[in-house]
Amino acid sequence: MLRFLSPFALVLLASLALAGCGGPSPVVIDGSSTVYPISLAAQEAYTASVEGTPRIIVDYHGTGGGFGRYLAGEVDIVDASRPAKPEEEEKARANGLDWTRFVVGHDGITVAVNPENTFVDALSVSQLTELFKPGSTVSSWRDLNPEWPDQPISLYTPDDDSGTFEFFVKDALKLEGQREDVQPSADDNVLISGIAGDRGAIGYFGFAYFAANRDKLRAVPIKNGDDAEPVAPAIETIYDGSYAPLSRPLFIYVKDAALARSEVADFVTYYLEHVAELAETAGYVAPTEEERAENLAALARLQGGRTAEAE
Repeated sequence: MLRFLSPFALVLLASLALAGCGGPSPVVIDGSSTVYPISLAAQEAYTASVEGTPRIIVDYHGTGGGFGRYLAGEVDIVDASRPAKPEEEEKARANGLDWTRFVVGHDGITVAVNPENTFVDALSVSQLTELFKPGSTVSSWRDLNPEWPDQPISLYTPDDDSGTFEFFVKDALKLEGQREDVQPSADDNVLISGIAGDRGAIGYFGFAYFAANRDKLRAVPIKNGDDAEPVAPAIETIYDGSYAPLSRPLFIYVKDAALARSEVADFVTYYLEHVAELAETAGYVAPTEEERAENLAALARLQGGRTAEAE
């Protein structure tokens, strides 16, 4: 069963342990709340299977927040639900903080409503654009479809540090931003609670969070075109690419210099060798065989030819 543990408790416990004993520095991961379950699964599996593991701190402050901490020299690995922006790439190079990107899964951003909402059978990309665009005048479900009730809509969305926000708004809907009258949060569990307790609610977040809360939410099938067939988010539709345009790859960005530390190199090696099962444990689609091979080849090059073989 997928578990979302408090990263703040992990940080506190790790900090206390660090203060009370010596040993290697902790491996610090921060970034996307969407990728967080995969990295948390890696941390838990690695700690359970390998004796004498270092402290591994997994936190989430959004993809943008993770890159911000990385550029400040505070983390070794960034969980990212979008590619790094050109300005983030430039700052990393300018500061001598070279990194390598690895694919750790595939996600389908899920648009969800309260389960008591039985009338929204599907939404088109154009309807989503009208709903979320800056300055939108859509305030009730009837504004989206005259056959739907005149019931107020409330919106629960990731905050603007989130890679999910960036991908949904800018890549999928082709907008520069979203309307301001939303209830944003960096914590997907807060969004889920909001939608579950509000009959007029709609929101979006990573598929794994929906999959872990199917009893509280209803996923809305998406039409990639006004005349297209609606497609619901599922492992199969994310895998075959038919859940468009809301399917996307998920990444970790690893600081190249950090791989000189054995505690980082050993953990990242374990992570990438087991990434298929870790992604599936977290509720996502595993990287393809080709992506997994490319991950391991890139890691081997960074480690000076050290071979890392998939299981």
